Order: sequence, then C-alpha cells, then structure tokens
Amino acid sequence: MIYRKPVKVGDKFKVEIKRITKRGDGYIRIKGLSVFVKNVDIGWSGKIVITKLGPTYAIAEPSE
Repeated sequence: MIYRKPVKVGDKFKVEIKRITKRGDGYIRIKGLSVFVKNVDIGWSGKIVITKLGPTYAIAEPSE
C-alpha cells in the first residue's frame, strides 16, 4: 500500500504549538501527519512552511 502524504514541501499552514518534543521541536499533526516545527516554544502561533518530508513525518519552520 502506498502512503500518500497530506502535505508537500512548500505548503503553508497557520498553527498553534501545544506540545514540544524531547529534542525541543514543536509538535503538531496536520491531517494525521506528524509535523515537527523548528525554533518554536509551547504557545507559539503563526504560519509555518513545510521544508522536508520523511516517510511518516514532515519538518517545518516558522514563516512570515
């Protein structure tokens, strides 16, 4: 079975970070996909941009 990712590199989303990983990245789920957001703290809200896709996750960074 092929897993289709619900996001692609360059997609932007407005989010609020409610959880932080042990590595210090923000953690959210977008359409069931785990997304790790670099350089944010709990309570941060704003726009993010997807920068990398992994097999079952995505990496994002804050965006203007």
